[in-house]
Amino acid sequence: MTTTPAEELIHVIGNLRKRVAPPGSYRERVLRGIYVPLLLKLKRRALARVEPNAVCEILPGEAMPGKRLPSAPRILILKLDHIGDFVVSMQAMQHLRDHFPDAHITLACGGWSRDWASRIGLFDEIVTYDGMKRTSAVWGGFSPALVAAFDALALGRYDLAIDLRHDPDTRLLLDRVDATFHAGYSAPMDKGGAGLDISLPDVEHISVAEGSGRPLMAEQRLMLLASAVTNVFATSFSRQSHPAHRLVPEPAPQRSDRAYAIVAPGAGGDIRLWNADRLEAVAAWLLTSYDLDLVVTGTDPERATAERFLEIFPEGRVRSAIGTRLADLPLLMQGAALYLGYDTGPTHMAAALGVPTVSVMSGIPNADVWRTLGEHVVVVRGRTDCSPCHLMEAIQCPHGVACLDIIRAEDVVAACRMLLGHEDSQAGGRVAREPAIGERRQHSIA
Repeated sequence: MTTTPAEELIHVIGNLRKRVAPPGSYRERVLRGIYVPLLLKLKRRALARVEPNAVCEILPGEAMPGKRLPSAPRILILKLDHIGDFVVSMQAMQHLRDHFPDAHITLACGGWSRDWASRIGLFDEIVTYDGMKRTSAVWGGFSPALVAAFDALALGRYDLAIDLRHDPDTRLLLDRVDATFHAGYSAPMDKGGAGLDISLPDVEHISVAEGSGRPLMAEQRLMLLASAVTNVFATSFSRQSHPAHRLVPEPAPQRSDRAYAIVAPGAGGDIRLWNADRLEAVAAWLLTSYDLDLVVTGTDPERATAERFLEIFPEGRVRSAIGTRLADLPLLMQGAALYLGYDTGPTHMAAALGVPTVSVMSGIPNADVWRTLGEHVVVVRGRTDCSPCHLMEAIQCPHGVACLDIIRAEDVVAACRMLLGHEDSQAGGRVAREPAIGERRQHSIA
């Protein structure tokens, strides 16, 4: 793998900094005290030049929102390369079959692999294409004639197509497959990389340049891709087996007959906190429209919110659970009819336990990485052109945290309604118009 002079310079500077100021040392703390404020100042200037164009999105708790495979999907596996490559891919193929037992799986492989492919019994159909070589002999890539020969296979329509070749050359052919979803390793944008819905980077070379210096074994990297695919489509919503359930004692203690919603008004910094008045409006709606008691959780910074709720809402309808130990939090969560929180660890825990969870998420973190997932999850997300910024404090944002300001109380109420699953007692309620899953609402920021 080749690197640019700029990348080499960054690598050299990084190594030099670690030698001069090792991580955790006094020198590093002094150095960070100098360059971190400077970097934040430069970032703030850069963000100030970007129009935020704030958008509110209501998304289900899926890895790929609104995109699921049918119960018996049609899957195509491309394994067009050499004999050795076919052998090291067998475990990945077995993994895919194990996780999609009802799928109709077609394998497209070189003719030299057909006999072994047939005898391992993982595929419903096998199609051969000899566009490459039996062994890793030098070849000239996919000529127009070879691409035309692949098109002539007329493979048909698939729900999912997966290319189990690590090198990027066959992504050109994967991109020509008519499929709802395409999965494979990264490739140049004009060579099929742009069409990948699920992709992994060039893990062989990343591990050498950025990690241990040892490349990842061929079978391991193929299993990584197969596992990524099955996690997105097959296991994302199998929450009953999630290890989080082991945190709740069995049998669970007897609970009150009163249904309750947990409101968690805390986050890891003020830049991630939603408007307090809007949160209060949603809490009032939960209490009056769905007759849910309220339990407020958090640590000392959230105590004021709990006291405010105790003051303004009817006596006996609000309980403060501020200071609840983390060890006791899962049991409290599991008994809740709804959990309302921000992008925090407890919100992820509630989702993992299968609790109906509404996550109010700013554009501060990368939503593609940190969005809360779960079968009973709705994410109300604010997104801007400057997202993700990874800022730490609200004062650092030149746009007044527009990514959170775009989220209105009615957006969160709509998300709660989607999870509570029945009409509220005050028909019409406070909301004149509810956004739907996947809808985006946009306004300008003054």
